[in-house]
Amino acid sequence: MNDGLVGAIIVGTIFFGIVSIIKVIADYQLRRKMIQLGHVDRESVAILGKQQNSRMESLKWGLIILFAGIGFIILSFPGIDLDSPLPFGIMAVSIAIGFLSYFAVSKRMLEAENKENKRINI
Repeated sequence: MNDGLVGAIIVGTIFFGIVSIIKVIADYQLRRKMIQLGHVDRESVAILGKQQNSRMESLKWGLIILFAGIGFIILSFPGIDLDSPLPFGIMAVSIAIGFLSYFAVSKRMLEAENKENKRINI
């Protein structure tokens, strides 16, 4: 494997890990500060009590990684020059397909959830 690609993957993984840790800490501190200052009303309780939809996050990253892997598989075919811009295009297209498939699945799931909520409220 190309040394530059390995380095980029390592740097990207470390960056993603650091950003995730900082986000969790910042969210915790914000919630704690809001509670301490007494800025807790109906809207803020709804925001504070709102849990992240971890299933959807897992689905999103699963689809993106799946399609990125498919892009890497396509790049392993003989005849693709790794020094040309073609590999970047293949990876961009495959990751974009992952995002678009996540968008379609999440939209369908949200519509089904809204139908279920309307049916229960009637």
